[in-house]
Amino acid sequence: MMKKFVWLLMYLFFLSCGRNSNMLYTFEKSGSNRGELELFLSYYSNNRQKKQAAEFLISGMSIKHHYSGGLIEKYDTIFHLYDSLNRVGVIEGDPLIISNTWNSLERCYGRLVKSNVEKKWDCQSLSADFLIDNVEQSFSAWKSVPDYVSKDFKDFCEFVLPYKSNDEVPEKHKERYFKEFVHLRDTAKNVVGLLLGLNRELYYNQGFRSSNILWKYPLTFPVSKMDMAHRGACRHTVALYTWIMRACGLPVAVDFVKSWGNRSQGHEWNVLMLDSGRIFPFDSFGINRLEFAYKPAKIFRRMYSLNNISEEIPSLKDVPGWLLCSDEMDVTSQYGDTYDISIPCIYPWTGDYSKKHGIICVFDNKKWKPVYWGEYKNDKMTFLRMMGDVCYMAAYYDNGKIVPATSPFILQKDGKVRYLTIDKQNCKDMILKRKYPRFKRMDLLAMSIRRGIIEGAKDKQFSDKDILLDIAKEPKDITDMQIVATKKYRYVRIRPVIYRTGDIAEIEFFGKKNLDGPEQKLTGRILGSPILSSNDAHPYTYAMDNDYDTYFSKPKNEDGYVGLDLGTSYYITRVRLCPRSDGNFIVAGHTYELCYWDEGKWISAGKKVAQDITIEFNDIPRNTFYILHDLTKGKEERIFTYENGEQVWW
Repeated sequence: MMKKFVWLLMYLFFLSCGRNSNMLYTFEKSGSNRGELELFLSYYSNNRQKKQAAEFLISGMSIKHHYSGGLIEKYDTIFHLYDSLNRVGVIEGDPLIISNTWNSLERCYGRLVKSNVEKKWDCQSLSADFLIDNVEQSFSAWKSVPDYVSKDFKDFCEFVLPYKSNDEVPEKHKERYFKEFVHLRDTAKNVVGLLLGLNRELYYNQGFRSSNILWKYPLTFPVSKMDMAHRGACRHTVALYTWIMRACGLPVAVDFVKSWGNRSQGHEWNVLMLDSGRIFPFDSFGINRLEFAYKPAKIFRRMYSLNNISEEIPSLKDVPGWLLCSDEMDVTSQYGDTYDISIPCIYPWTGDYSKKHGIICVFDNKKWKPVYWGEYKNDKMTFLRMMGDVCYMAAYYDNGKIVPATSPFILQKDGKVRYLTIDKQNCKDMILKRKYPRFKRMDLLAMSIRRGIIEGAKDKQFSDKDILLDIAKEPKDITDMQIVATKKYRYVRIRPVIYRTGDIAEIEFFGKKNLDGPEQKLTGRILGSPILSSNDAHPYTYAMDNDYDTYFSKPKNEDGYVGLDLGTSYYITRVRLCPRSDGNFIVAGHTYELCYWDEGKWISAGKKVAQDITIEFNDIPRNTFYILHDLTKGKEERIFTYENGEQVWW
């Protein structure tokens, strides 16, 4: 009875003082756990600053949640498997046993998606002891932070004090991480030195790695599972850095792009808050200031506090709810020039209710995806703080559907809006090389085959080998390399340089039986090294399986090769090589469809089967946006304009 009376007094006190309504909502939502939150708050009644911190935590806790349930427990098999592999030694990539186990789990139990697991609210489960420990550890670590980071109390509350990074199960970790990593903080002279120390410790000493398989894991897993896996997708490794650096009192935020402006998907990274309001964004395992590999349209920061939307919050009729998260802040202008744009709507709203807001979209593979929202008034839409050098489309949101309000337009680097007006009178022919842009990452992948050599021999052991070609320059997509034929060989192979992995998606050898005869593709028995193993995720046979999505990769500093026993001797005249890549180039035998944008929709310009590494479409309308579909295989696609005979990607 006394406890209820105390709560009533607290409630009336909050109301009379105009305290944050979010704190009251958290207490109301906490249910049977409300006593723990009351105890936590009352613990700091005589310490003004820590009381403010406690109130801050409770105010933002009302929407904080995590996930649980039987499906998550089934997928824990992956973490136990990683743990057993890590005990043997650091593993690179995702071994075949990992991907096979994941596929087996999906077949048996279904995909791991948020809609199939149980959401639990933090305020209904966290104890006073847990929260008090978090506050004490946070203040203790914050007192001794270096001078180059922010010591602002607001930054402390937002980016040091929180007990979790995202939607993971809350676990105590700050005391352990502080003891383990604070020496890296205290011995670093600057930010780069700090990140260098963390990279050396986490990547090289403790063997943390990125994982492609865990891209499929849609949740932020907790500290205990990270301890087991020692790897994750970007959301997981970003959480790792957040836990560690906040445990050391360092104010670290998480910034993210929901959808890139020139490619599919998004990304997130860490940001260290520096003195004088400066920021230092960086990728996990990185040591330098973040440089974008892709174009951002809008950038947001995950906050602990709520109500971080700076403009009038629109109706869910006008804007999808996931664009209106109250714990996300628009920080686009912290990363470069932004522009406020007002776009005339060439397709005015004709619905049965009055719209006050619209959305602005970027293209994401096969559809337009909203990235922000703005005011809709007098048949114009106004969007604030937009990044330039990006193609956008303004639209209406109507019962989950994206309804174009404009044609796509380009917001140029200088902030000027460029509109395209389709020209159907002066058509043109188009020679296309790809359906998706080639990013710098592909050059890095292709680098693994540089300095590899093509060898021919008459002896199976290559004891009498001759070097036919030295790959001095990394090939791009599918590349033909000519060889001057002077001798016949029965055995031919490609041997990557020993200090690289030599990632090869496909290799084909061409030759002649006689020098004056016709060239032909050579076939035979596949040879290779290392020896085939059931746990080899990238065996040498993958370089000759007619699948550009698979590839042969050998361990660094070990010998390896793939080649053919031709059965008889040939003059070797040409090698067609494709390094590990994205598979988005033109593939002979695949069926492609070219579409162009006209009157608010995509119009097909026809379908063709590719005969070589380019494909030509004839009599295509000018001055609009285009998209090339591979109807045979593949998911990634990107819109482009066609300028001076080249595809320009948007």
